[in-house]
Amino acid sequence: MARSGAGLVRLLAERGVPERAARIYIAASREGPQTASELARMSGTHRVETYRHIQQLREAGLLRPVGGRPMRFGALSAEELLERWIRTTSEDLRRLEAGRDHLLREFQEHISTPEVSDGRKYVVMERRKSLYSFLRKQIGLARKEIQLSLSPSALSRFIDGGLDRDLRTAKQRGVKVRVITEINRGNLADVKHFSAFSEVRNTRTMPAARGVLLDKSGAVVYVAGDLRTGGNEDHLVTVWTTDPEFLNLVRVQYQQLWNHCTPSEHRIVELEEPAVAALPVRLGREVESFNRLREITQLGMQVGGLRDLPFDVPEFIDTVARQVGRKIAGEIEGELPLEVARSLQEYYRGRNVRFDIVESEPLVVRTDGCIACDGASPEVGRLLCPAILRTIFEARTGGRWEVTRPEARRRSARGHVFSLSPL
Repeated sequence: MARSGAGLVRLLAERGVPERAARIYIAASREGPQTASELARMSGTHRVETYRHIQQLREAGLLRPVGGRPMRFGALSAEELLERWIRTTSEDLRRLEAGRDHLLREFQEHISTPEVSDGRKYVVMERRKSLYSFLRKQIGLARKEIQLSLSPSALSRFIDGGLDRDLRTAKQRGVKVRVITEINRGNLADVKHFSAFSEVRNTRTMPAARGVLLDKSGAVVYVAGDLRTGGNEDHLVTVWTTDPEFLNLVRVQYQQLWNHCTPSEHRIVELEEPAVAALPVRLGREVESFNRLREITQLGMQVGGLRDLPFDVPEFIDTVARQVGRKIAGEIEGELPLEVARSLQEYYRGRNVRFDIVESEPLVVRTDGCIACDGASPEVGRLLCPAILRTIFEARTGGRWEVTRPEARRRSARGHVFSLSPL
């Protein structure tokens, strides 16, 4: 047989009122204001426990003290109680309706973000918000070092996502924060911001694999896309790993790259107080730029009374090679040397330039139809072609490379041969 008031007790319990406290409230509603001892007797509750439940009911507004000595407790009327439930339920529904999309996004982000302690060695994340949430947790757990390799525009995205504050907090608790990026005029302000809580270094050639290494516990590596991608978060694919062998490989590669980078303060001075000014040359409008160069040269010679003014052609060629090499590197695939060489072979084939892989280790290639094969200016090709190849391989593999130069005035019937070796 059902106990008296079981329905009301269940209804109160559904709204957070414990069963024994609910029976005390029902007793006060049925009999009117009662002392604590009387409520304990009527509800069949131990006296000490009754005092605790009365306090809970008072805090919830279901009981209120009435009279003086002895103190009695009266119950909130049924009408007032129902009105309160209807009002609060309506407010909860409105909040749920208004925040529905936000709650769904937050839920999806939570279930797509791996837990730190889930034990998996490799976890794929495909949304930037999931990555940010995960990185925030990991940065908070770091104890010794955080090493980041980021694209130039990624710094601003870290700031927009609030990760810079987490890195600053990590620095304050003694964690060493290091950042490798390509510093240019576009991200100069962000670099200065990061320099306040991290050691930033500039690299001429960003590695193909970017990521974040945290202590010796794990690393996030960008697999497809990176933080340069704007708007569409689905373009970003990252992998979180705790595999010790992989982590050791990432750590060694990062240290090698770090050793060849320039401190940010040197690069900042170079950008803010440049030794030279840039003169843009646009395809199809080269005459405008070179006419400007001729005017500058003539003005300098007239002012200085010079009749001869030699230019540092190798330095100019190296500047051209770096820009061309980076452009080509962005259009081909591969991270291993042989993969890069094969992808480059396809790239040159589409431009009527022969590119053969003579040997795979050490890597030796032969070209025919490039500028080095131009008999009119072999000295230019002797410098330009190997510089372009070096930039391509450094950009794709993330390491330093040496490329042999062909002899200036010798050309075989089958083109020029270049030998490439990592430093």
